[in-house]
Formats: sequence, C-alpha cells, structure tokens
Amino acid sequence: MRVSTQCPLASRARIAGAAALLLAGAFARPAASADTPVQSPVPGVASEVLVTGMVFVVSRADEGELVLESREATLHPDTQRAELRDAKVRATDPQQRLRFDVHCDRGELDLVTYDFLAQGDVHGSTADGQRYAAPWVKYQRADALLYTDAPVLLEDARGRMRGDGFRYHLRERRFEVTGNVSVVHEP
Repeated sequence: MRVSTQCPLASRARIAGAAALLLAGAFARPAASADTPVQSPVPGVASEVLVTGMVFVVSRADEGELVLESREATLHPDTQRAELRDAKVRATDPQQRLRFDVHCDRGELDLVTYDFLAQGDVHGSTADGQRYAAPWVKYQRADALLYTDAPVLLEDARGRMRGDGFRYHLRERRFEVTGNVSVVHEP
C-alpha cells in the first residue's frame, strides 16, 4: 500500500511533514478501543494540524487508487480524522479507470478505514457516466459502496431523474436509485 500527502507551498513544509507523519502513523497502528485514549503518532503534535493544498493518495494493487485533493484540511490526531474544505475525490480501479468522483464544499476522511463523507454542493459521476447531485454522499471502502439517503438528482444518457437516494456498488458497477423515483421532464 502506498500512502502519500503533498503540500505545494514550501513555507508549509514543516506542517506537511508533520501531517505526513501523522497520516502514516495513523495507518501503521491499530485503532484504539473506546476506553483507550488515542495518542498522537507524531511526537510534539498533540493537537490538530492545518494543511493547505493537501493531496492524499491511497493505492492498493488489487483495489486501485483513491486520490483526495483539498484546498484546506485539518488533521485531528486524537480522532484519526481529517476535515476537508473544497475537496475532490477520485477512485480508480487497478487498471486506472474511473470508478467514481466526488466534488464537495466540505468532507471528512477517516484515516483508518478511508471512508469519506462529502457534504455541501456534492456532485460527481460514476464509471458508467451517471452524474449525481445531492446534499451529502458517503463512500464506504470496505463495502466498495458510494451512497446517499438524501434527495438526489441523477443524469445519464437516458435523461434526468430524482430519487430519495442512490447506491453505487463499485465492484459490480451497479447503480440503484432508491425510493420515489421520478423522471425530470425538460421544458
């Protein structure tokens, strides 16, 4: 597995280095139990770290790549989460073909499971060209599932529709619209 972060501004190199160590440390150790406080993996960095221009890559030969870009990110070593602002996520399969992408105003990345919650002006697309817009979308890596239970607007080659949510099963490249599906007629 390859995990990397980048910070394009040289003046932020120390913070980026601490962030990289924080992220690497988060992946190298098992999750703490509810009774055990989480210690920061970076000596001297016990509180949050702000990173500007973050690029985060998780790559596994059998799963493909998850690339997350964020204008700003706040890394929280105590909860092993990253809060993101103005973020883009792209997932590809092992042959580097698009599985899905997500654009959002803000998001949260779990630094242990790689699950991602996108919120605020969320929109994106799937491997087969379906485009979606919703208030929030969540990606669960272990289940290879991108989903929302919020009202969603969907568009593909056949037209536009609304629904109460969707499920996109990455392994099967199968898209489901859930509940109260209606076709949007163009005037």
